[in-house]
Amino acid sequence: QVVDDIPSEELLKHDLSVDVICTPTRVIRVPDARPKPTGIYWDLLSPEKLSQVRVLQRLKASIEEKTGEKLPTGPSETLPPLAERNNMMHGRGGQRG
Repeated sequence: QVVDDIPSEELLKHDLSVDVICTPTRVIRVPDARPKPTGIYWDLLSPEKLSQVRVLQRLKASIEEKTGEKLPTGPSETLPPLAERNNMMHGRGGQRG
């Protein structure tokens, strides 16, 4: 969603502004973009979302192993059901991996 009038106090720390908007006929460079996040906000990432993103699971495990400390976890949430996908989306007969 592209809007130009959201007050900065309503934005959350994980909200991003865009630098460039591309349409079929124009390229719009956005001035005064907000600073981008510098990492992953583990304290906002729910266990349910984390369970769906294997690369983040591995990264979190690696960081915890290296530091010897457990990273924070966001609050639990009920996620909407995943969309049905046909087997053509996956190169291994519909199995993810």
